[in-house]
Amino acid sequence: MRVNTVDDIKMPPIARETIDQQDVKLLRDWITSMPGRRVLDPPVMSPEGGTFAEPIEISLTEHEPGAEIRYTLDGSVPALSDRRYEKPIKLTGPAILRARAYKDGFTRSITAQEVFIIGK
Repeated sequence: MRVNTVDDIKMPPIARETIDQQDVKLLRDWITSMPGRRVLDPPVMSPEGGTFAEPIEISLTEHEPGAEIRYTLDGSVPALSDRRYEKPIKLTGPAILRARAYKDGFTRSITAQEVFIIGK
């Protein structure tokens, strides 16, 4: 994830404003060639976190067919016992939305996280 972003977690964090897509592909191919269970990609949140004047709805997507997404709104790490994503999540106040993908036979995804500030 760090090599595939120019956001705060970028790698290296200094003097880097573009993503080398060829290197990202090389790393992804190397990681997925390793023995063991495949690892699910983290869910994608849309829109991304930020400050919003009005309530919003957040959609979560996962590219692996049959994977389910579990999420929390309090900043805790989602577990299989947490809420299952089934429809867009309506936020009317501040929240730390965290989501993780699960599927039998796969290693769960890392946790995706966005901070949403709703209202003035």
